[in-house]
Amino acid sequence: MDTPSMTRAANRVLPQNEKYLRDAFGAPLRDGACVLDADHEVGYVRLEFGTRRGPDSAYWDGWFSVTRNRDGHPLSGKLSNGRLVHLIGRAGSGG
Repeated sequence: MDTPSMTRAANRVLPQNEKYLRDAFGAPLRDGACVLDADHEVGYVRLEFGTRRGPDSAYWDGWFSVTRNRDGHPLSGKLSNGRLVHLIGRAGSGG
């Protein structure tokens, strides 16, 4: 298996967490998606995989970071959830 495939496999969202990855209008969100946050600022959804703070964890409560840069660290952004953001653009597939 090549590295991009392994990365995608490692970043799988648990089925019970899919409901949290929708914006205020029901559009699907994913890591790197461009959104308008509650402060009316443009930012990027950053999901933290591999910890209890990410959608691949059974302990995740639906909160994620919105950063100024698409490659910003998930802990450096504003804390938000799907009900507080509006999707502007989708993240590229990367492959």
